[in-house]
Amino acid sequence: MDTVATAGTPNELEATLADNTRARERFEKLSPSHQREYIEWIREAKKPETRKRRARRAIEMLLDGNS
Repeated sequence: MDTVATAGTPNELEATLADNTRARERFEKLSPSHQREYIEWIREAKKPETRKRRARRAIEMLLDGNS
């Protein structure tokens, strides 16, 4: 099954999800549209630092149960 997560997930998000199994599991359980929201939010950032910060924030939100 080809999910949104495997189709163009930003490197910053992939790296942070690789470091946190629980967050990855929660991300993979999200509907494709919710996954896409996270992906697009991170991709919209122009600076690499901002993409990294947003990826870290996405992990926090996933672990807090916010989707």
